[in-house]
Order: sequence, then C-alpha cells, then structure tokens
Amino acid sequence: MTLNELDPNVAAAARPMRVCVVGAGYVGLTAAACLAELGHTVRCVETDPAKLATLSAGGMPIHEPGLSELVANHRGSGRLTFTSDVVEAMEDTAVALLCVATPPRLDGEPDLRQLGHAAIEVVIAANSDVVLVVKSTVPPGSCEALELLVGGYTADGQRVSVVSNPEFLRESEAVWDFFNPDRVVIGAGRADVGELIAQLYPARWPLLVCDRRSAELIKYASNTFLAMKISFANEVAALAEALGAEAGNVLAGVGLDGRIGGAFLTPGPGFGGSCLPKDLSGFIAVADSVNQPAFLARATQRVNDGAREALVNKLEATLGCLSGRQIGVLGLAFKPGTNDVRHSPAVGLAEALVARGATVRAHDPVASVSGTLFEQVVDPYDAASGADALVVATAWPVYRRLAPKRLREVMGGTIVLDAADALDAHTFAAVGFDVYGVGRGLPTLFAPVLWRPLEWMVDTGAVDTLVTQ
Repeated sequence: MTLNELDPNVAAAARPMRVCVVGAGYVGLTAAACLAELGHTVRCVETDPAKLATLSAGGMPIHEPGLSELVANHRGSGRLTFTSDVVEAMEDTAVALLCVATPPRLDGEPDLRQLGHAAIEVVIAANSDVVLVVKSTVPPGSCEALELLVGGYTADGQRVSVVSNPEFLRESEAVWDFFNPDRVVIGAGRADVGELIAQLYPARWPLLVCDRRSAELIKYASNTFLAMKISFANEVAALAEALGAEAGNVLAGVGLDGRIGGAFLTPGPGFGGSCLPKDLSGFIAVADSVNQPAFLARATQRVNDGAREALVNKLEATLGCLSGRQIGVLGLAFKPGTNDVRHSPAVGLAEALVARGATVRAHDPVASVSGTLFEQVVDPYDAASGADALVVATAWPVYRRLAPKRLREVMGGTIVLDAADALDAHTFAAVGFDVYGVGRGLPTLFAPVLWRPLEWMVDTGAVDTLVTQ
C-alpha cells in the first residue's frame, strides 16, 4: 500500500526530519510506518526481543490492514529501521515520539512508569536538544510533570521540551485514519516547539495547536464521548426491545440527525479494546482527582458493564438454563479487522457463559486468547457443530458469508444470537433458525409489554354530543 493508494490528495510532511519512535505497538508501529511514508527517516525502538525479532525478519506482530505493506516498503527504502538501542535511534535526532503503554491501575489512573522510563532513556541518549512527543494517553498535567522529571537527567546546556500529540486512530482502520485525520492536536508549552512538531505533518491537514493540558484532555474527552454513544445505543436498544420497537430503525432515525451522527450509535455486546475502556476509566479517575462527579461517564461505564450480562440473560431466557448447554461463539477480537482481544466483550461473553455452566467453542479468523476455559477452533462450522445456540460476538465479514443451511445441519439447536448485527436474520429464519439480536427479537416471545394506562385527552361531553347528533 502506498500513500497515493490511500489518498491521492495527501501531501508529504511539511519538513522531513529524523524521528525516533519509542514503542512498536499499535500506536508506535503505525506512527513509525506512516511517518516514513510522509518522508521522514524513522528509527523505531522496541525492547521486546520477540517483537523486535519478528519486525527485523519482516514479520508483523499485530494485525492491522495496510500496515505490513507500509512497513515492508520503507524497510526496503531505508526510511524505517528497528532497533533496541535508544542511543543508536537518537543519533542526530531531535524529535522522539513516546508510544509506550499506559495501562490502567486498579483505581483507574494510568500507570505512567513505562512512559517515564522511556523519556529518561531518550534524554540520556540524546546528544543535543530534544523534543519528547507524548502519543500515549495521559492525564492532564503529565507532560509538564514529565518535563520536570527528565530535567534531572539532562546534560549541561541541553534543553528538553515535552509536547502532547495524542493519537485518534481506530484499530483495524489505523493507517487510513492516520492519513485522513479529523484533526491533529498538538499541545505545547512554547510556540516554536509546537510549530516544529506541526511540521511532521502535511501543511493542509486540520491542525489544532493549544496548551498541553487541553491537548491531553481532548483525548480523554473524545473517547469518553464515543463510549457514551455506544452505551446510549445499548440503552435505547434495551428500551426498544421492552416496548416492541425495532432498535435498528430507532437508532438509524436518531443518527440521521446531523447534530448527532450515526457513527458509534450501534447496539451490541459493549465496547472494548485498548482505548475506550482505559480512557473512560482514566477520565473518571481524573475527575475524581479534582472532586468532579463525572455522572455521564460513570453511567456510560455502568451500561457497558451490563451489556454482557444482558446477552447472557437473553440466552438463558431462550434456552431455559445454560448449565450443560453447548454454545458456539463466533468472534474473539473486540472488533473486526484486528487481533486485539484486550477488554474484548466477545471474550468476556464466552467466559461468562462458561461461568454459568455452558461448554463453549469459539472461533476467530485472526485472534486467539491464552489461558481460557473455553475451546478455540479453526473453523466457524466447528464452533457451531452440535451447539444448542450460536452467538455472533464480532462482526467479521467471514461470518456474513456463512451458509445458514449448513449451520442448521451441524447445530443441535436453532437459537442464533446475533449480538454484532452481522447476519441477515431473514435468511437464517427461512431455514428454521430463531434469530435474536440486541434490541430486537424478544418482546412478544418472552416479556409482555406493560405500560401505564393511556389517558385520552378527549372532552367526553363533546363526544356525547357528536354521538347523539
């Protein structure tokens, strides 16, 4: 994949530079490859020996569409190299992107130890002034604190500046998102440093330069709002199901409002992955630190926590009891297009079914999970074989192409719970399946719709007069 294949209007960076990228995870590896595509010379530092060996051999440690082509292209061009040596990576380099993990602690606050360690290593390795660009998600005030931290490790006359440049990449669409940004946010303490980092990107890209705390909070607030939309969609779906309405129609109608938009307004098993759960917890923790209640964020978290249980309860309602039942689960990644299973609703759902006494066979086209109590198989039909019920938990395209007749032949039961809205329900129903989803499928079968008596605002005297005329 080349830059022109992604978007023929994408220009090169405003100023080609030598750049060090610390961390070859989802964010770091994407940033390194895409910056090389923009014309920079990038050295990517990775300390995990297994991951470094994979990259050095031309392999890919993650599944991200389009990324392997970019990495291969620029390893060949010499603009992208991988190393474990920070000193080598920082030679004649004044800009270092910090893309290390900031996992949540038990209290929801991010663990910044890896970030601090990486920053100190870079400053010690640098042979001149250096700008540390924090791509990792951090609480407001972190860049300022990091600048103070590394100040104790600078050489005489060396100046270190820390900039916030949060990423807004969606897993499975990260390469596209990098080259087609809604905005590039740069939070800097000095105008000249902000201008330098802005030159990493093409001049025509939408740019917001602001203070560091605002930039840091933009990332938290953005992901919290997206999480709220998903939880709102699940709450509307539950209400639609209770009232006998069609959740898909309701949410489509809501999303057509230009002030709202349809993105992320889809019900399902809840949100997962490395960003939304972590950043929502981080937002709440930041709010706690300054005695702010964060009512909406907390409600979003509660709704998401209940999404998995609602699906398990729905299966129990259809089957009568889950103990001793065999359930097939299709999908383990938290979303299609990635092998990331961190905080995956699909994995959580499979584990919850096992906890209720079910035997679970699961399939995913690229993702796998270690240390589970459920079986993982290499073919979706094997997951469905003999199953009393089949759950589609991740909307992989391969599941849309499954043959309903063949599934009906291999399954022991007729229940299909399409939690990811991946199937054509009418096609499956036509061969004898009972298909349920999130926000549809249950009202008339399992729960009568009850509401208060409706009071008709009619002038009974006027009606009597009409009747007698």
